[in-house]
Amino acid sequence: MPYYLQVVDKSLVLDFNPPRPSGPLCAFRPSLFETASAPSVPQPLAAHDGLSAFISTGADYQLRRTSKATGNTSRNTPFRDCIDTFRLYKPRVFSRPTDGKVNGYIKFSWPKGKRGKQCSVGRTHSLSDTTRAIEIDESTDASDEFTPPTAMNLIDTSPAAPISGGSIEFTPDASGIFTRIPVLNSMPRTTVEVTSFPVPSNAAAGAASMGAPKLLPSHYGYEAKMDDTDRRFWMFYVRNWCPGRSVLEDTNLWLKDFAPMHKSPGVRSAIQSLAGIYIYDYLPLDSIRDRVNQRFSEAEQRLSQLLNDSTTAQNEAQANEFITIVAILSMQDIILTERRLKNPSSPRWLQGFRQGEKFLQATDHGSRFWKLSNMQSSSLRISQSIIVGRAVILAQPMSPLAPPHRFNARQEASRFDWLLHGTDKEMYKIHAGCGFSKKFLHVLSQITYCAARLQQEPERPIVPMTAHYLYRELLEMRQWSSESEGREAARCGPVIEWVRSQSEGYQIDTNASMTDVTAEAWRFAAILYLRCRVLPRNHPEIVSRLDDLARCITIMPTSGSHFTAQAPLFPVFLLGVLATLPEHKAVSSNWFNEVLRTPVRSSVPPLHEALRHIWSWIDRDIPLTRDFKTD
Repeated sequence: MPYYLQVVDKSLVLDFNPPRPSGPLCAFRPSLFETASAPSVPQPLAAHDGLSAFISTGADYQLRRTSKATGNTSRNTPFRDCIDTFRLYKPRVFSRPTDGKVNGYIKFSWPKGKRGKQCSVGRTHSLSDTTRAIEIDESTDASDEFTPPTAMNLIDTSPAAPISGGSIEFTPDASGIFTRIPVLNSMPRTTVEVTSFPVPSNAAAGAASMGAPKLLPSHYGYEAKMDDTDRRFWMFYVRNWCPGRSVLEDTNLWLKDFAPMHKSPGVRSAIQSLAGIYIYDYLPLDSIRDRVNQRFSEAEQRLSQLLNDSTTAQNEAQANEFITIVAILSMQDIILTERRLKNPSSPRWLQGFRQGEKFLQATDHGSRFWKLSNMQSSSLRISQSIIVGRAVILAQPMSPLAPPHRFNARQEASRFDWLLHGTDKEMYKIHAGCGFSKKFLHVLSQITYCAARLQQEPERPIVPMTAHYLYRELLEMRQWSSESEGREAARCGPVIEWVRSQSEGYQIDTNASMTDVTAEAWRFAAILYLRCRVLPRNHPEIVSRLDDLARCITIMPTSGSHFTAQAPLFPVFLLGVLATLPEHKAVSSNWFNEVLRTPVRSSVPPLHEALRHIWSWIDRDIPLTRDFKTD
């Protein structure tokens, strides 16, 4: 009898120790669905099952407090209880490598044992000066303080020059903020570029970078004030954190869409507190901790103000600000695994993204168009749709299906329609915010929808037909990116054919290949998610798909310039969960072990622990099916 296996997305942060279940993860569904090659519907798991309990069915976070004096009711954000709590929990410890190079989810060169040369804080126009960055060494004392918020500086919105060569250098000293990052030839094949966010800059600011007259004020052309510590946080975010998000530069939403919103104090504070978390990991100073808490509090305060403003849902500018802040604060909750809520509480990041989903829906203009393909969305709105939809949709496989009497089929059917805006070509374009296309993300949501719909009305034939359509869609899906040869070239054949042709030991060394193979790994993960609702994990079809998924993962680097947060963490986890062959399990295990060698904060460690725990009981408690005949 086949079983359905619950899975987890790369962004989920597991904080439990799942007990060993006493039975199968889910019961098998009627043969009608099986013969139509569509997913069966799992029954909700028992409360003691750790994986299902990770995400609470209490979908919406609606904490309310009532003022006795006025009787007014206001809503709290999911992050209210995190104010002033940074580092109150047991911190994770990170030690910089001797050479100071970290080239994983963040990218910098911060050597040990050396103190960099000091240079002038003012602007300089010589080539030698503009390629210098300051280094921090181990002699930095814990009593050292970052500059207090007295002397104010401003954000530079002039374009930054592309970077080629080695890893990105961190410039902790204030004097390094106006300098460009040097090339480190010791780290080959680096093609990471940091391009400044597309904020319309003053013409005089552009002239200043080429040697403007000294009569101009030193702050001319800058747009937002900040002191030295805040400026260090900001530049770390732009130069060291954003390049670690994706190898796709044109749709790197953290840099291209979120950073230009720095005129919003709430967005700017959220970004600075996020960057400060990473800096504190390697430089644990009290002043940094205090500043992180301060900026987080300011961001949460602005988020709460927007949440309780009745005009936010009607004002697209305010809604965009709310969604951006909630996305950044949710990212903090994802990476701060030591501060996560314990089971059975719903994760803060999921509560936050669900609030963002509501404002996306409230300000969606798609209903005004007869055809969604005619809808032209801004880059910011596309990015917000991607980051919110990815978090909410990829959390669904971990959540129990809604009870039939509570499942609103009409509402759920159009729940993520804002992902379908744009032309057919745009729908299949791989986005840096997720590593796959909007169309793929929407198809993934429809798989879960079909499962819930079938549970509600198991005898209706339309649901199996829809699931079969989704299966064919995934088999024929061809995604493309700005790094590849285009949409037409992608239609020539699946990427897996190229992957199969590579010799043993081959490692991807181009951004284009990394992007295409990552999207292909996600495609196979979705096929497995669909088929494992009706087939056991040792079914020949499943094993064959796992073999192709393992091939994709094997040729991907686990560090270096081509490794970013775009890496397919969920497919790697799924490969490990479904593996019945030692070689498949080894591919998943090796990937986790190699990624964890890089000393950088991420949600990978708890996910790896969850996978190892699953391995301890799955083969014993869920016997493999030997008879593959359908009922």
